Amino acid sequence: MTPANLKVTWIALAFALAACETPVIYEPASEATSGAQAPAERPSFSPDDEFWFNIGGSSILVEVYQGMTDGQHVFRRPLQNETLYYTADMALVRIERAFGEDEYFEPDNGALAFPLTPGKTWSRTYRERTENTVFTTRRRRDCEVLDVGRFESEAGQFLAYRIACSQSRLGEAGLNQDEVIYAPAVGRIVHRRRLGRGSELTLIEQVRAQ
Repeated sequence: MTPANLKVTWIALAFALAACETPVIYEPASEATSGAQAPAERPSFSPDDEFWFNIGGSSILVEVYQGMTDGQHVFRRPLQNETLYYTADMALVRIERAFGEDEYFEPDNGALAFPLTPGKTWSRTYRERTENTVFTTRRRRDCEVLDVGRFESEAGQFLAYRIACSQSRLGEAGLNQDEVIYAPAVGRIVHRRRLGRGSELTLIEQVRAQ
């Protein structure tokens, strides 16, 4: 889809979302069903796969898959003129911006770690910095897969994993606590909310390349 077409579709979606906030439903599966579910493995994509997210109110975020570069998944945000690089585990490595400073997460931000199974935990300590600064922020992320269940949004219904993550800035008090939902059939985090702040990101549409 061309940038012009993306813009037209974005305007139409923005008006629709302004009238009605995206409904989100997550229902955990039974313990027996959860225990029988095969682990979720690393995702794969095709060039030009599109993922549309509501990021609050009528704000839309579009990411278009570009392919693999040096073992990293590359996504383009055409409306923001940004390019994002993820590990094979879909943990963010860097954001390149046409306007503004690039942002780096070294080695990565630890958002996901495959395979996913209920009860799995992982931790990641990383440095966050921008392109032209000598200062870095050290962060730690701790995550646990809480359960597997059914997720429903405007994009459809999906088998999904619910994950709780806490993030702190090393050397400082206080935690940010997030709950994310990952859908293997999509290969992306389809919902994210920061506790105390409500929804921050919800998948509303996916368009797979033909």
